[in-house]
Amino acid sequence: MTYALAAALSLISNLAVAEVPPNENAPTEEAVEQTAETPAQFEEVLPTPSTAYSISDADSLLYVVLVAPEDSKAHDHVVKAADVEGRITWGEAGREISVSFPVSSLAPDLDDMRAMVGFEDTLKAKHQAAVKKHLLAEDQLDGAKFDTVSFTSTQIDKTDTGWFVTGNLEIHGQTAVIETLLTVKEANGVLISTGTFEISGTDFGFAPYAKGPFTNADTMTVHVKLAAAE
Repeated sequence: MTYALAAALSLISNLAVAEVPPNENAPTEEAVEQTAETPAQFEEVLPTPSTAYSISDADSLLYVVLVAPEDSKAHDHVVKAADVEGRITWGEAGREISVSFPVSSLAPDLDDMRAMVGFEDTLKAKHQAAVKKHLLAEDQLDGAKFDTVSFTSTQIDKTDTGWFVTGNLEIHGQTAVIETLLTVKEANGVLISTGTFEISGTDFGFAPYAKGPFTNADTMTVHVKLAAAE
């Protein structure tokens, strides 16, 4: 790794989730927003010709927030993905994003993630394991049969507020078209793209988890922070 790349990666270290003891108070909303910000040293660029960047799992953060319906006794959940990989091609000559991760890497309700998104309570390890078991069950993601979640962009257009990205998201062996607005910035050969979008489990062939009074909402919010280096 070159000195320039190491320096650039150090600037995005705030994308990694800090360890937060379970009994500490959740951070304020302002603190969460500050954690999600791209460092000021990064600028919006369009390399010429287009440049290929490899996504760094260690410096990226991809997670899903599921808020339970008001009449449900279920917890709100946050599920973090790991082993994220892929490539981002970026520049005036063309732009494309391709990213994937194994379903088995999904980690529900880690203490630090719950604190980061503002959930005030924590779940015991046995409850985290139970949530993951339900998440990967045959009637949900069916992780034994569909082992990968992937996204490939089909079109990326510049707008006044960011980059409007359209692409194919594959979950549970089914593909749906999603649209999201990304902020994309670069410094010293490191590209950072951030954004959020909503999906529904029924769009991918599975209904929300439901068992007695414990039910999940169909809609989930996906949060994406991808760090990629040349």
